[in-house]
Amino acid sequence: MSAALHIAGVGASAGGLEAMLPMFARMSATGRIAYVVAQHMAKDGHDELVVRLIGRESALPVLLAKEGAHLAADTVYVIPSSKDGRIQGETLRLDEPAAGHLSTPSVNALFSSIAASNCGRAIGIVLSGTGSDGVIGCRAIKAGGGLTFAQDPAEAKFDGMPVAAIDAKLIDRILPVDQIGATLAGMFPGAALPPAAAGAGAEEAVPAAAQRELESLLRQVHQATGIDFSSYKEDTLLRRLEKRKSTLGVESVADYQALIRRQPDELKGLQHLFLVSVSSFFRDHDSFHVLKMSLAKLVAGKRPDESIRVWVPGCASGEEAYTLAILLKELSGEHPVEIIATDLNPEALDMARAGLYRQTACKEMEPVLRDRYFLTKGQHFEIKPEIKACVHFEQRDVLGGVPPHSPGGLDLVSCRNLLIYMKSPLQDKLIKSFHTALHPQGLLFIGQSESLSFVGNSLFAPIDHYHRLFRRRH
Repeated sequence: MSAALHIAGVGASAGGLEAMLPMFARMSATGRIAYVVAQHMAKDGHDELVVRLIGRESALPVLLAKEGAHLAADTVYVIPSSKDGRIQGETLRLDEPAAGHLSTPSVNALFSSIAASNCGRAIGIVLSGTGSDGVIGCRAIKAGGGLTFAQDPAEAKFDGMPVAAIDAKLIDRILPVDQIGATLAGMFPGAALPPAAAGAGAEEAVPAAAQRELESLLRQVHQATGIDFSSYKEDTLLRRLEKRKSTLGVESVADYQALIRRQPDELKGLQHLFLVSVSSFFRDHDSFHVLKMSLAKLVAGKRPDESIRVWVPGCASGEEAYTLAILLKELSGEHPVEIIATDLNPEALDMARAGLYRQTACKEMEPVLRDRYFLTKGQHFEIKPEIKACVHFEQRDVLGGVPPHSPGGLDLVSCRNLLIYMKSPLQDKLIKSFHTALHPQGLLFIGQSESLSFVGNSLFAPIDHYHRLFRRRH
């Protein structure tokens, strides 16, 4: 085994992806650490989406873990859903989950295997999540002379996992996620820890100069495109801005402003970079199966002439809106289906209205449904007119104005993988608007990597927490 390679296990559950994005964005290449992620996920879930989301922000390359992969330094490996990951030396193994593992991938299984193979070169990082997965694994890492970290519970969306490890006296350092990378870069695992105060709070999460540059650029983008990004997380936008400037070979604020004056369309390019438009049909198939069962009960309670009304905010290029239209057509019989799908990105909306998609967008879809609701156009599939007629696409800010339809008139809001990019207060504002828009038994469907805050849980009761389906409480 390479004497220099350290293996860092990253364990997380609910709220974990939100913690990983800034953590890996600020991770430094050291040539000495490989990272393996155990993020609790639904079976046959959203592996590729999680890899894309982390990779979009990460300073290090991010890969979906494969059986037998040889771990490389400065690389992030994400264990796929419905598997447990373990480490043998520097090799990654994927196993069927043990009977006692209620959530997969198991953090305890990963951490314990890292400890067994790497002893003093083992690192455990516990992030946001409910429950206590990771405690046993942290104990094994500590026993072997490795190091353990926990996300500061005060900033964790769900503090159960970090608090459980902290309360068990198994954590060496408690840190905000954006400081973990810098701390690791300055450490040799197994050596004495730096003083606890070192580096803590030395910098703002978003430096003042960067904040001023971003605020100025957001005003320019707003003026040029009509799209307001002030509700997005600054650190996410800044990471994308820095990547853009690096691609262009621009270093200073003045040089970038000079480029914008020469090429005004750069602001439109920046708008596209800031927007997230990742989707496919029936993404997270098991979650849609759970949704279908609840929708069937909802439809059964409707009068024959009653419409089924749905809002899909952040609809990207329309795959999810059309998925819901297909699902409801299968269930609703003669009931009219009215879906309002909204997004900020005008180009994505144009694609949605055209309804023409590459065949790969349908890979999670049952062939019988694809054949029933799509026309084949060369290497593409086109949505049939009867499904297009169910969906109306609008360009609008999800936080601006009144939600579609009258208050209390919606049966379902499907807002998946948008909340994660919003600041926490604005997440709560959005959840409150969903509550207002839904009728008393209305459904809320969010992304597999998202979670509701205290405010959200006070307004919505879980129907299936694992698949992120909720019902309005009152």
